[in-house]
Amino acid sequence: MTRPRELIQDIEKIPMPAYDLFNIEHYRALRMPHASSTDFIMPVLSGRGCPFKCNFCYRMDKGFRARSPESIIEEIRFLQENYGITYIAFSDELLMSSVQRTEEICNALIKANVKIKWECQGRLNYAKPGLLKLMKMSGCVFINYGIEAFDNQILRNMKKGLTTKQIVEGIEATLDAGISPGYNIIFGNIGENFETLKKGVDFLLK
Repeated sequence: MTRPRELIQDIEKIPMPAYDLFNIEHYRALRMPHASSTDFIMPVLSGRGCPFKCNFCYRMDKGFRARSPESIIEEIRFLQENYGITYIAFSDELLMSSVQRTEEICNALIKANVKIKWECQGRLNYAKPGLLKLMKMSGCVFINYGIEAFDNQILRNMKKGLTTKQIVEGIEATLDAGISPGYNIIFGNIGENFETLKKGVDFLLK
């Protein structure tokens, strides 16, 4: 049996993807929320892993390994200049891994005057007005949130690290900032019943 390789802890050492080996004309036709008919889209990883420990997660590797904002900007500029990319789909498991990291990425995009639309995976406990305003200023148009359930006991059961109050406040703050939120709920977690499922459905409908 072949053992898994050790994780690459310093992911800055990983070279940029060999974009030249692919037909980017096809790949950049990917569609994402709030992309116009003239946008060209490309996925980019800003980091690997996640600092949270939700017990339903598929994630096999522990910890979080981040790229520097400078290397992210370098890759985005390369994609803009060589392939006309206008929209970045951050495909990290969780770009919003902390307020500080999210601020660093947003500030780097603003400082570098990178005119780009982008979307990411987010955390509702970090979805505060100040951070969301900064994300909007740097080009964010969509944040995909893992709500998972709308019952506090079920959220505790899954070790989500969220409350229904944080969910409501985070979604409202995202909408107020002019960013579109994605709503993801998982049905059938430990302890779920008709009433807890109905809370989730009612929240989505609202």
